[in-house]
Order: sequence, then C-alpha cells, then structure tokens
Amino acid sequence: MNFRSLSVKTAILSGLALAIVFAIGIFVLVQQVGQTIDRQTRAYQAASTAGVADEVAASLSAAAATADGVVTALESLKEARTASRSVYGALLQHTLKRNPSLLGVWSGWEPNALDGRDVDFANRPGHDATGRYVPYWNRGSGEIANEPLTGYDDPVAGAYYQRPKAEGRMVAIDPYLYAVGGKDVLIMSFGAPIMVGGTYMGTGGVDLSLAELNARLAEIKPMGTGTVVVLTAAGMVVAHPDPTLIGQTLPASDPLTGLAAAAIANGTAEADLTSTDGTALRGVAVPFAVGGTLDRWVVVSNVPLATLTATQTETQFTIIGLAAACVLIACLVMFALIRTLIGKPLGTLGATVDAVAGGDYHSEINGIERADEIGTLARAVEIFRDNGLKISQMTEEERAAVIQRRVERTDMMVALQAAFGEVVDAAIAGDFSKRVHAQFPDAELNALAGSVNALVETVDRGLGETGAVLAAMADTDLTRRMQGNYSGAFAKLRDDTNAVTDRLTEIVGGAKAISGTLRAATSEILSGANDLSERTTKQAATIEETSAAMEQLAATVAENAKMAETASGKAQTVSTSAAQSGNTMDQANAAMERITEASSKISNIIGMIDDIAFQTNLLALNASVEAARAGDAGKGFAVVAVEVRRLAQSAASASADVKHLVEQSASEVRGGTKLVSNAAEQLASMLAAVDENARLMQAIAKSSLEQAAAIGQVNVAVRTLDEMTQHNAALVEEMNAAIEQSENQASQLDMAVDVFTLEPSSAEPAQAKPRRAVPPSTIERVRSASHSYLSQGGAAIAKDWSEF
Repeated sequence: MNFRSLSVKTAILSGLALAIVFAIGIFVLVQQVGQTIDRQTRAYQAASTAGVADEVAASLSAAAATADGVVTALESLKEARTASRSVYGALLQHTLKRNPSLLGVWSGWEPNALDGRDVDFANRPGHDATGRYVPYWNRGSGEIANEPLTGYDDPVAGAYYQRPKAEGRMVAIDPYLYAVGGKDVLIMSFGAPIMVGGTYMGTGGVDLSLAELNARLAEIKPMGTGTVVVLTAAGMVVAHPDPTLIGQTLPASDPLTGLAAAAIANGTAEADLTSTDGTALRGVAVPFAVGGTLDRWVVVSNVPLATLTATQTETQFTIIGLAAACVLIACLVMFALIRTLIGKPLGTLGATVDAVAGGDYHSEINGIERADEIGTLARAVEIFRDNGLKISQMTEEERAAVIQRRVERTDMMVALQAAFGEVVDAAIAGDFSKRVHAQFPDAELNALAGSVNALVETVDRGLGETGAVLAAMADTDLTRRMQGNYSGAFAKLRDDTNAVTDRLTEIVGGAKAISGTLRAATSEILSGANDLSERTTKQAATIEETSAAMEQLAATVAENAKMAETASGKAQTVSTSAAQSGNTMDQANAAMERITEASSKISNIIGMIDDIAFQTNLLALNASVEAARAGDAGKGFAVVAVEVRRLAQSAASASADVKHLVEQSASEVRGGTKLVSNAAEQLASMLAAVDENARLMQAIAKSSLEQAAAIGQVNVAVRTLDEMTQHNAALVEEMNAAIEQSENQASQLDMAVDVFTLEPSSAEPAQAKPRRAVPPSTIERVRSASHSYLSQGGAAIAKDWSEF
C-alpha cells in the first residue's frame, strides 16, 4: 500500500476524523451506562440484603412473640393464685410441643416467689437443690424433656435470666454455649421479666438453635455468588459460611465489625472488602431489630466485585466492540470507495501518461466516458497521446518545428508541473486550498488547469462538508447534513455520511423516547407507591387502634377473671354455710323425732294413770257398797271410799286433759318435723345448686384466665403485625426514595441525550431522512423493565439494557 497515495491519505484522514467523533460519543455513552448500571447494582444488592434481614427478623419475631405469650400466661396464672406448679409446667411443655422450631421453653422464679413452698420441692423435676422452680423444657436429646436451669445466678452465664431482670424488658441474648440434653449447644434466647403487680417474680423465655438459621442462610446466594453473614452489635458471628467462626467475636480491627457498627449508626452501610482467598468483595450491611426488641443485629451480604461489575463490563465492552466494528467498517468502506473511485483511475491515468511520455502512443486510455474530473483528465491525456502520435508521423521540417514546439511545450510543461505540483503536493498534505493560477498559451492546458482546480475544489468541498458534519456530530449537533450536488464516489460519501448521521439521530431519538417513557412509568410507579405508603400508614394506625382495643379487652377479661374468682370464693362460702345449715336442720329434725317419741311415751304413761284411776274408782265404788252393807260400822270407811273415788275421778279427769294436751303437742311436733324435713330437703337442693354455681364460677374463672392468655397472645401477634406494618411503611418510604432516584436518573439520561440537537432550525432546511417512531414494543419493554426493577432490582432489567 502506497501511503503517499492521495486516496490512501484521504481515506486515513477521513477514518481518523470519524474514529475521533465515535470515540468521544462512545466514551460519554459508556461512562453513563457504567454509572447507571453501578447505581442499579448497588440498589439491588441493598434491597436483597434488606429482604434477607426482613426474613431473619420475621423468623426471630415469631419466637419472640411466643416468649412474650408464655410470660403473659405465666403472669395471669400467678395473678389468679389458683394454679399449682404442675399447671405452669404443663403450659411450658404444651408451648414447646406446639412450636417445633424452638429448642426449649423455660421459666425461672425468684426464691419462694411462686407459692412460698420451695423447700417442699427440692430436687424434684424442674427444680434444683434450693427448691426454686426453674423448669427448662427442651428437645435437646430428640425427645421433650424437663431439666432445671443452670447458671442463672451468674451475671455472664446467666445473662438469659439476669438481663431481663436488670433491664425490665424483653431482651435478645447473643449466642452462647449451653448444656442441653447432656451436650453443649450454641443457642440464642429471648427472655422477658415476669411482673405481677409491678413486682419482679422471675424470667421466662424460649431458646433457638442457630444450626437451623445457618442452614437456611447458607442456601441464600445474593446475586448468585454472594454469601450472607449475621453479626450482633458486639461483633459476635451468628451466621457465617465458615462454621468455625460461628459464636466467635470478631476483633475491632476486622472490616466486618466496622461495617456492622456503621450500619447500626447510619441505618445501612457498604464497603469494599477482601475475602481470605484474596477475592475482592462489596459488603452491604442492614441492621434489624431482633424479635422486636431494642437489641440490634446486622445482616451483611458479601458479593464478589467480579459479579457486580460483570454486567457493566460486558455492556461496556459490547458498546465499545460495536462502535469499533462500525468505525472499522466505515473506514474500510470509505477506503474502498476512495481507492476505487479516485485512486485507481488516477493511477491508471498516471501509468498511461508515463507510457505516452516514453513514446507509446498506442496505450489505451480508460475513463474517457466519465463525466467527472477523472474523465476530463482522461480526455486531456488522450489529446496528449494523439498529438504525440501526430508528431511521430511528421517530416523532418515538421519534426524540427515540432521539436521546437516540443521544447516550448516542455518549458510550458515544466511551468505546468510547477503549477500543478504545488497544488498536488498541498492536496497530498491535506491542504485543498491551493489552486493552479498560471496561464498557458495552450487552451487545452488552461482547460486542464481548470479541470485540476475543479477536482481539488470538489475534493475540498466534499471533505469540507464531511468534516463539518462530523464536527457538528462531535458538538452534539445531529441536524447537519452534506447538501452538495456530487456524483460518483463523493455522492456515495455524501449518502453514507448522511446515513450515519441519520442512524445516530434515530438512536439518540429512540433514547430520548425511551427515557421519557421511563420517566413517565417511574412517575406512575411513584404515584402508586405514594398511595401504597398512605394506605400502609392508615393500616398501621388501624392496627395500633386494634392493639389498644385488644389490650383493653385483655384487661377487661383479666378483671372478669378476678371477679369470677371472687364470686367463686363467695359461692364456696355460701355452699359451706348451706351445708352447716343442712346439718343444723338434720339435728333439729332428729330432736323433733325424739320429742315425738317422748310424747308417745308420756301418752302411754297417762293412759296407765287413767287405767289406775279407773280401777281406783271401781275399787272405791266396791268399798262404798261394802261399807253400806256394813251399816254404821262401815260409815267411816264409806266416807274414805267416797273421797278416794272423788280423787280417782279428779285424777282421771286430769290425766284425760294431760293426754289431750300431749296428743295435741305430738300432732304439732309431727307437723314441725314435717316442716323441718321439707326445709332440709329444700336446703339440700339449694346446697346442690350452690355447689353447681361454685363449679360454674370456677369454670368461668378458668376460662377467663385461658381467654386472657389467648388474648395476650393475640395482642402480641397484633403488636408484631403492627411492627411489621410499620416496617413495611418504612420500606415503602425507602422504595419511594429509590423510585425518586430512578426518576432523577431518567432525568439525567434526558439531560445526557438532550445535548444532541435532533431537529434543524428554521434557518437550515433539513435534508435528513425522517426519524422513525419508537416501536411500541420498545415502550412496553421499558415499562416492563421499570416494574421488574421495583420487585427484582437492577438484575431484572439487565437483559433489556443489553438489548438496548
């Protein structure tokens, strides 16, 4: 390849100009794309980390709610003062059976705080040597078993008992080793104080094994290759891909410790990290409340930078590759066109001129039929060839004259070469402003000079317009077009240059339409998100009102339970009094029966007295008869007999009166006995009713206690739902912020493409082809990508962006 060739130099200069313009545009586009993808990747990683934090918080909140429900039930039982220790144990055992995700359920009571009988229960199941009630129901051995708590008086080992006691609230205990079922297990606990009447009675709570949490988190791979780490506020490892680090406290110099502290202080944090094998990572940390307590843990997602930048790098290299291919193809096409349409014809004419100068007047001249400057040069060379042929056929005189003319012609050609050489050399150097100004005596040479000037003018004008269009493109003005009337290669160059500008105008116009559609879709999503935020806020307020109502209902039910218990006690007292009254009535009935029996005996005795009086009267009558028979000798005896008879009659009359009174008294006693019997029966019926009422009141009291416990659990669930709703409201606010950021990014994209001028001003008539409308499928794809971004982040629109 001859680099001194005019066609090669022209092609190289045009290609360099085109490459520079494309390089500037591609550099700006690659930077914008890289920044956008990086922001989307960061937002997606933060959103996925927040999702993992919500999942962990939800699983721990269920355990915390169970612990709160257990403590509430224990407080209710203690306030009722009716349940035995076995009832407390049955409550804990039942709770553990109903919650298979829990490792253990426990309670620890202060000395003699439960029923004052610790000394009677020393070393019994669920009790230690002091007799304190410290049951620990667990499934550490595979079966549910009851063991006494250990180490609860130690400030460190017994933090699960001492912290709730000291802080007066539910606490989340950082992971620790505890002997469960005869083996040490790494667990975490939720503990809450048992308060009755404002007095601390003990601590109750639940235990969770960290093995299940680690197994679940090990399956989560953020962005396909990342890992999840859970740390406490103190830097203790709760979950980690390396099992040997679980339960260990990281040093303060460890980057994860600083990242967790920054997240707790600022709400979220991110940092570039390095793994043990030297892999560059980006860590994003999100804190969360452990089970709704004041304690905070942190979820950290570590994703390799290679994964995060893969899409960005691939997209950037794709854009650069496509741009380089377009530039290379354009340069090759331009070089081929210039070489075919300009370089090759000029080279052929040069060879023909050399042949004619060497005396070959029969050389074929190509391009005579062309209507452009090349054709003009070819016809001029043809004239030179014909003149040379004529000179070769002349006589000596003619030859001498011709030689003389040739000398003159040579001088003229020297002048012509000097004049033409300056123009050609300037054109080779890229300066097309030079022209042939010399005047020759030969009209044909003057015509040739004019043709050369016209050729240089055409090249200068064509390259000038091409450069102006490229300069306008570099200055973001896409309205400029080549408007000159050209033919041949320059017409092809004009059409190709205008086609490149039209295509770039379509691309930028499409980007404008897509960014506008994206901004409109983002605005619609933002409006919907604001509506969702408002409804979530209203829902949170409703749940708060429901929680307050449930608390009031729980207090009412507890008060009803107390009143039912009081009524049950009074009914028991009435039952006891009724039983005593029944006994008294039975005694009165027995006394009445004894009186009746005594009256019967008295009646019998009076009957005997009446018989004796009758016999005495009869004997007195016989004595009177015998005294009358005795005459005067029996008068004294007769008087005595009369008196005896009178006394016997008086005794008979008195005994009859007494018998009547005794019989009347016996009748009254029988009536009284019957009444007492009826009263005893009614009192027995009343006693049975009182017993039934007491039993029902006890059942009501028990049901009220159970209802109070159930309402307490419902209240805990409502509070948990309230917390989750408030958290959802916060997430909606964060989503609104993310959408607003996306809207700002869409506006920035608008600003990036708005620097390009797509519509010509009224002063410049547009020669560009009409821009095609953005296809509806593209708009739909943008809308779909915007919706996908809200739910799946930047990864959801990676495919759409690659297509763009």
